[in-house]
Amino acid sequence: MKRSLMTLLMVALLVALIIGCSDLGVPIGQVNNDENPNITASNETPDPSAENHVETPVTAAPEDTDIAMSTSQEEGFSKEVRAKTDLDGDGKEDRIILKTRNNPNGDEVSSYLLLVNEEEIGYEGEMIDPLFHVTDINPEDGYREITVSEEGPSNDNLTVFYRYKDTGLSVLGEIQGFLGVFPGSDYKGEVTIPGDGTVETRTRGQMLQTWFYDDVYRLDENDELEKIPKDLYPFETEVTLIKELKTQKSREDASPSYTFQAGEKATLMETDEKEWVSIRNQAGEISWFKVESYMTILGQDSEGYSMDFFEGLSMAD
Repeated sequence: MKRSLMTLLMVALLVALIIGCSDLGVPIGQVNNDENPNITASNETPDPSAENHVETPVTAAPEDTDIAMSTSQEEGFSKEVRAKTDLDGDGKEDRIILKTRNNPNGDEVSSYLLLVNEEEIGYEGEMIDPLFHVTDINPEDGYREITVSEEGPSNDNLTVFYRYKDTGLSVLGEIQGFLGVFPGSDYKGEVTIPGDGTVETRTRGQMLQTWFYDDVYRLDENDELEKIPKDLYPFETEVTLIKELKTQKSREDASPSYTFQAGEKATLMETDEKEWVSIRNQAGEISWFKVESYMTILGQDSEGYSMDFFEGLSMAD
């Protein structure tokens, strides 16, 4: 009897609960939310200056220039590299062929013949990259250039620039540095072409030691690459004095300045890559000394070569 009463009581409570929920107007298991979600579609264009944006440097052939390499069937030559593109801005494709000559002393390329249409130029060098690039130094002049690079005998990288126009095929100039990727590696050379009429590279200096500095060339009115000179080039070489070094106040003022002693630390600061070098002592004072023929230090009680005065110089071949 007690169990029947308990069952009736539970049924009554369940019915009351269902009726109550129906009065609230909220179905069981559903959450009422009258607010619409604020979803806005983005029409923003990705910022091209974002970190994932990669600019293509103007060092390789333009995208519309297909370069093909093949084994040469001509006697005396090993490879042929071919391309067609408009070099002189006349709207017609020019035929470019680079023929590398056989080397009786090995596989390294030491000479080639460059042909554009009916014009040709020969060249001899060392460790030449058997490839050419079509570049555009000045997009506003209507011309494109052909460049060929070589590694040289002791990593003395060199790049030759050629121009084709109605007067024929000519050399714009030779500059130090390698354009493009070195053969058999992922390392890119020093020559870059910003597309503003200049060519940038790294040039090997001669003052006191083996060193390299940033260099810039531009095309002049005679279709020649000319170096844009700088008054001074950063040297930034830490050295230790081997013997006494006398200096003067400036290039223009020969008044005696600081005298360095053997064992003293110093920094070679700048050079004109001709005859002057500035040097800073540990107190931060900067003075100058004069050099003859890049290596002989002048104005000393005991003159000598740079390696007689400084420890810490680079003397690579």
